[in-house]
Amino acid sequence: MSRSRFIDLANAFCLLAKIDQPTALVEGNAIEVDGVDFFLQYDEQLAPEHLVLYCDFGFPPAARLLDAYQALLETNMIVYGANAPAFMLGPDRQVVFGYGCPLQDLQAPELLDIFVNLAAQARDWRTDYFLEA
Repeated sequence: MSRSRFIDLANAFCLLAKIDQPTALVEGNAIEVDGVDFFLQYDEQLAPEHLVLYCDFGFPPAARLLDAYQALLETNMIVYGANAPAFMLGPDRQVVFGYGCPLQDLQAPELLDIFVNLAAQARDWRTDYFLEA
């Protein structure tokens, strides 16, 4: 795959999602979908066939930090596998969900569906943090 495929996907996605920031998306800057920030990472040298998307889930609850981290680790264990999605901690201590996918098969409508679904999950997480009531 080439960088041009990634740029074409970003342009088509932004057109479909009515987002006027395709350059920001291509450069790895955050774009907002349904109130949640997303970032795309593409490295033509290291992984020309893959695209990684990151969804900013937000800050875990300070009062239950250990419980929240444990719940995230347990979730990672459930989805564990080669190239599986995973929760991680960003440099600013926000929870980020990383998801890799083959660039060749990815189309703008599918990418938008992924963003919309992850945005809903991030908003849900911000209310319960995967913790039982």
